[in-house]
Amino acid sequence: MSDRLQVDVAALARGGANLDQWSTMANQLAARMRSVTAAYRDAGGTGEMGEQFDTNYRPGAEKAMEFLAMLEEAVGGYSDSTLKVARKFGDTNDEADGAARG
Repeated sequence: MSDRLQVDVAALARGGANLDQWSTMANQLAARMRSVTAAYRDAGGTGEMGEQFDTNYRPGAEKAMEFLAMLEEAVGGYSDSTLKVARKFGDTNDEADGAARG
């Protein structure tokens, strides 16, 4: 077992975790759902149909959008943060190796 902390940034970005792709996909999915939800915001119309729509559909739709926002934050935000930290570890390691040689 090595006593060095090592981070393979390229493996994080493209490997089994594929953080870049998951982050992009979460952001695109959220954007598309917001767009569709906004476009069909008044799909129930007015009158009894609109009341039924607001009563039966809207609460579930709002909860789904809350979940989507949390998913976007978790997958998109944490993926970006993980890659930034990994890159920082890599940069720090390179700088330390250069200083030790130098």
